[in-house]
Amino acid sequence: MTYSRTSSKNGVNVDLFFIPLSDISLPQTSLAQSWLSDDELAKVARYRDPKAQIKGLQVRAALRAVLSRYADLLPHEWCFEYGAKGKPSLTAKLQQQTGLEFNLSHSGDWLLIGVTQFHGVESGLFGVDIERSRPKTDIYPILNHYFSPQETSALLALADEASQRQRFFDLWALKESYIKATGLGLAQSLKSFGFDLKPFEQLVAGSVELRCQDAALMPFYGVAPLLSVYPNIPLQTIDASSLYWQTYFGRLTEEYRFAVSLGHAGNTEISIMLTAQLSSIEALLADYG
Repeated sequence: MTYSRTSSKNGVNVDLFFIPLSDISLPQTSLAQSWLSDDELAKVARYRDPKAQIKGLQVRAALRAVLSRYADLLPHEWCFEYGAKGKPSLTAKLQQQTGLEFNLSHSGDWLLIGVTQFHGVESGLFGVDIERSRPKTDIYPILNHYFSPQETSALLALADEASQRQRFFDLWALKESYIKATGLGLAQSLKSFGFDLKPFEQLVAGSVELRCQDAALMPFYGVAPLLSVYPNIPLQTIDASSLYWQTYFGRLTEEYRFAVSLGHAGNTEISIMLTAQLSSIEALLADYG
């Protein structure tokens, strides 16, 4: 199946922006700083590592630049509020004005921003995650604390450690996207739900075109022009939920994978139009510099 960016009267548009975080010039750094609110600047300044400060600045500036593609607002005009566990969202006024919801995630040198627009569907919960596989992580003690028994059994049934390690981070991306959607974060037990992620050869993959204004970026970052995306990975929860969940999983590269979780009030599957775009942080800043 192929997802396209067309408006639907009853469904959800989900646009994914994959942004590699790289060094930027001093003028671009100053521009990014000028967009941020005082509290955002204070949060960036709390990072002790200068590299972490730069990444924190880029994440916040990139979000503002992406959102400005959807509304007649400049990057510095966006205002945010935060849930009890820190989940960011637009202020109620801006959400009502624009109809936008977003979520973001960064891991290693990649940032993922997801933007949704609901059409004829009561707004629900939305979360995204991008995860880098880390070869030095001892995955096995973590399984007992954060994975459901079904997830653990399926993972350990895989043939070798390399396959188990890849599946660990695949599941972690799915689980992170879900707890980010609920807004509960790690306050929600990761063992209270699980994903039935079968071997990829048993799944039906959809294809999503990865659009990019600069064609040279794809080979430079080792990204293919078509992403294989696996829709509707079954979710099993201990607690009864009034929401219907639809999830998507894909691999950006061999090292990075991503997931999307969306819950809505209906009890049937809704139409989700998924698009993906690769954008450099320099290009996002240059649009308004």
